[in-house]
Amino acid sequence: MSLVFRFLWAITLSLVVVIAFLRTWNWEHGGRRRKWQEQNETVVYISPLFFLVAIGFYGELYLLLYGIKGGIVHFAMDMADMFICMSVYFIILLILLPFLRGRFSARACALLWSMPMLLLLYRSFISSDTAYTPGQGGALYAIYVPGSILYGFVYLWAALFVIFFGWQIFSNCLFRRKLMAGARPVEDAEVLEIWERQRKGLHYGKPIQLFYSPNAVTPLSMGVRNSSRVTFLPERDFTADELELIFRHELHHIQRRDVDTKVFLGFCKALFWFNPLTWIAARKASDDLELACDEIALRKAGDSERRQYAELLLHTAGSSRGFSTCLSAAASSLRYRLKNVVEPGKRRAGAFLLAIAVFFCCMSYGSIVLVSERATIGELDVLGNVAAADIGELSFCDNDELEDPNLHTWYELDSCDNEILSWLKGLKVEKLFSGGTFDESRAPEFSCCVKAGEEEIRITLNDDILEISDSEKMGADYYLVRSEIHWNDVREYFKARQ
Repeated sequence: MSLVFRFLWAITLSLVVVIAFLRTWNWEHGGRRRKWQEQNETVVYISPLFFLVAIGFYGELYLLLYGIKGGIVHFAMDMADMFICMSVYFIILLILLPFLRGRFSARACALLWSMPMLLLLYRSFISSDTAYTPGQGGALYAIYVPGSILYGFVYLWAALFVIFFGWQIFSNCLFRRKLMAGARPVEDAEVLEIWERQRKGLHYGKPIQLFYSPNAVTPLSMGVRNSSRVTFLPERDFTADELELIFRHELHHIQRRDVDTKVFLGFCKALFWFNPLTWIAARKASDDLELACDEIALRKAGDSERRQYAELLLHTAGSSRGFSTCLSAAASSLRYRLKNVVEPGKRRAGAFLLAIAVFFCCMSYGSIVLVSERATIGELDVLGNVAAADIGELSFCDNDELEDPNLHTWYELDSCDNEILSWLKGLKVEKLFSGGTFDESRAPEFSCCVKAGEEEIRITLNDDILEISDSEKMGADYYLVRSEIHWNDVREYFKARQ
């Protein structure tokens, strides 16, 4: 994939996100809706659960194509590329977060945490190479991890991912069951009237259950499906004004499908359980979800209503569990929320900020990779015990002797000798642990076909990348070339045998 195509795709994704964000921003701030849009959630284009389903689909596809062992490894290779880019992104975002929160909307800041997941879309729709190679408009930085450690860790990672995410789902079910124990539907006419008025004001007509629960400490909402969505109220008396604020806050959570986001954040924590940055990012994202709902719920509020809202947050303070959104979180984030409620600053929507984040993620994806083995081709036993007679269909694409670099001279040979075989086995390489493919079709380039029994191995080599594709396997293995290749010697060899 050329740098131009990568640039155009990054721009396209950025525009999609900006248009979707501005559309939902307009809806939430009183913009006009059509009748068929009245029940739409104000998610930015798609629910975060899409990414979870898509990643799960990729995992299952790899298991079907490569078996359990090979599927886990290939899936881990894809996740390794995403993990590296996400880690760099989260570090930058954590540094900039205090600055961004003071100047841009909480809605934009909340969405920033999920922007790296657009890498999945980026990876999905690219049929060519998805990682940079040296000399193609972007440097490729390789991080070496010994293969014995890396591949051993892959199976540990897969096992703990299942355990972590399974435990989160189980805990969520237990928490919901606890809330439902002794819960009763809200039947008070005044409370229901306020509830319906807020629903109508937000143009939200999908079913939501409303319950009082003796085990609820703070108002909260749960459920990702229409039939399972429920808002719980603590067993205490609220004034009409307090109920207006509570319902406005929780309905915005539901309308934005923030519970879906909580599930997705839990999935990310399980997927990258070994990365503390992911856990920090998930916590910060949850905080920003609450800040975003405070922001929109108090959009037209005066000073007295803001003070009342702040008092409500204090009186209902408590931590949420499972995949839920709540009115008032624990003390760790409450201080900042209260400050923003009482002293709101003027903030920009942040659409341009999201565009920059998407563009950055797409353009940087694949610029850093893991390498798992360092050795010569002979030491890696890539070719096995083949003899020179087993190598044929040699070709050399040369452009050094032509004025136009787009014009190439091709040399072809039917057979090989020990000189070429020794040269190939002596090249120093590093195996790339990456789910991406790499564009190796650049002159000068050498290629040959190796026959080992019933297998046929195609080797393609240029200055930076060695590609080895096996007729018995899907895909190809890629290696970074660390030896200096003397192309003049290769050229003279082919000329002498023409």
